[in-house]
Amino acid sequence: MRERIAIIGSGMAGLAAAWYLGEQHEITVFEKHGRPGIAAHGVDAATGRIDVPLRVIYPGYYPQLFALLQESGVAVEALDASLSFTDAAGQCYFRYTNVGVRGTTIPLISPLALLRRDPRQILTDLGRFMLQVPAEHVQGQLRGMSIGAYLADHGYSPAFINKFLVPCFAGINTVSNDNVRHTPAELIAGYFSRGFLFSKVFRAVGGASAIAAALTPRVREARFDAQIRSIRRSPNGVVIDTGNGDNAQFDRVIFATQANQVLPLLEDASRAEQAVLGGIRYGKVDMVMHHDTRLAPRRRADWSPVNYLLSDAHDRPMVTIWINALLPAHQASPEPVFQTINPHIEPNPEQVLQRTVLERPIIDLRSAPLLSRLDALHAERDRRVFFCGSYAANGIPLLESATASAKAIAQRIQRAAGA
Repeated sequence: MRERIAIIGSGMAGLAAAWYLGEQHEITVFEKHGRPGIAAHGVDAATGRIDVPLRVIYPGYYPQLFALLQESGVAVEALDASLSFTDAAGQCYFRYTNVGVRGTTIPLISPLALLRRDPRQILTDLGRFMLQVPAEHVQGQLRGMSIGAYLADHGYSPAFINKFLVPCFAGINTVSNDNVRHTPAELIAGYFSRGFLFSKVFRAVGGASAIAAALTPRVREARFDAQIRSIRRSPNGVVIDTGNGDNAQFDRVIFATQANQVLPLLEDASRAEQAVLGGIRYGKVDMVMHHDTRLAPRRRADWSPVNYLLSDAHDRPMVTIWINALLPAHQASPEPVFQTINPHIEPNPEQVLQRTVLERPIIDLRSAPLLSRLDALHAERDRRVFFCGSYAANGIPLLESATASAKAIAQRIQRAAGA
């Protein structure tokens, strides 16, 4: 049966849900921004639009997203996402360059770097970690253990823990170092075992705007700059009150927003819904687009496409992405362009292109039970309201989990509607 379905939000989860459901149902998308949410925070530079945040993906960890991009006709391009790490004293202590070999990449480190203790310890422990952890993950030995506890129990060096793995994942997931230490070891093991460091990195050609353009043709109506006063269930479906006297009724509603944005809108949320959605924690992330070289490694020779800069005064790394080196379309820019996550110093205001504050889900050992309870809610008979997003599927909350959660919801609705 063809149904009228409202999707709240047009980030990756909302667009994916619209694509998966749009051929069989009438989809209306409500988006608070003036353009699709996935592309709402980008900035226009002299050499073109730059996504904020940047989205880079690799096939091993993003299989459903790659399949969706291929199905919808979005081309991808390979990127060089080589990394550098700089300590609190301004010394670049670890840096590698990606070299492509037969469809994979090999991170190459300068032999001179191995004369220093920290790089040697990082490499030694990294080799041990990548050999042991995937097998222990498959055998279930990591279940119920945080990555911090695992590293301590197995005697990994402070250099590997504090100068590589923890800041690396703090940057990937845009959370604090302490949040990383409390992340389930299984999730980080899964990320490593699916090609991290040894897989080519890609992005959608044209970025988030291209993804939005490819996935929205199946949307019947997109309401941008939408203001929603409340959403409540009714005997015949779900009612969306936009506050202007235009109450719209739908057969089902999918919240493709952050979990912490649902309860202020869902007027009749059950206690179970309140407990699950209220249990998902978020942290703020400061992102700045700018030209200020003070937020990059001191020596120009140490600049990599992605640069981690550590500070004893901050519990999260400053990650400065050198846009000119990472994105082919911006290599011709006459001056360096950077995207810095969690700046440790204030950039020169005259060199700032845009500043954005976002929120990111925080994952710990309490998250998996919440996802199980969320799945139980979705399995309820005659359910009309659903929830998806990067927080709503097992894994590090990235574009893949957003896509996976949207696909799971779409499949449930298709079965319930008899499509």
